Amino acid sequence: MTHWQLDNGTEVEIINFLDDHSRLIIAAEAHATVKADHVRDLFERACVLWGTPASVLTDNGAIFNAAHRGGRSGFESDLLAAGVLYKHSSPYHPQTCGKVERWHQTLKRYLAKNPASSLEELQLVLDRVVLRYNEQRPHRSKGRVTPREAYEARGKAAAHTLINQPHLRLRKDVVDPWGKVTVRYRGRILHVRIGHHHRGKRVRLYIIDEQIRVLDDDGNYLGEITINPEKNYQTMAKPKEN
Repeated sequence: MTHWQLDNGTEVEIINFLDDHSRLIIAAEAHATVKADHVRDLFERACVLWGTPASVLTDNGAIFNAAHRGGRSGFESDLLAAGVLYKHSSPYHPQTCGKVERWHQTLKRYLAKNPASSLEELQLVLDRVVLRYNEQRPHRSKGRVTPREAYEARGKAAAHTLINQPHLRLRKDVVDPWGKVTVRYRGRILHVRIGHHHRGKRVRLYIIDEQIRVLDDDGNYLGEITINPEKNYQTMAKPKEN
């Protein structure tokens, strides 16, 4: 979502969806204020036109996710029901969504040359710039083909193809002063409680789907966690004594 001003000074907002590979603008819609229901409705309509994606990346805006509230937004629930893997950027790190931010720059240069005095006029301008950008203007980063050509030239990953893949990785971290480390899991930052007595210790987290085994830097087993995706805070179970 990005902000804009109508010709009469009225503040408005524009919600955009962009295809990561081709840079095709999937949807662009203007509102007085973009609300969570607008996001859900536009995404549903975009899926009807272009197909349901395998994954979606957004920033941490409240219209997209409820991570900061410790819950799940309607949009997140829609993605889960559709089998779409949801990922969001790290806080205060707009570079993660750099492709759509670059589109916002291009869009605003065009809008500045084509002022609109109402939401209806602005939407007409948006429709024109999206058509030109998608189907007439070759994109330098895509080998001088249009985003539409790049989109149609490549096979698509369907929904459910990513969300059900095994989640395998190793994460190295240092236990913070509160006895915790953080883990990104299925696009969310989770706080894992290792224990105050491990403060400052370097640890390795072996993550296999929802299971995390925790070892120190010398390879000593410290415990394990079974991730509860409904909670932002996870607690490590201590190893059983023989």
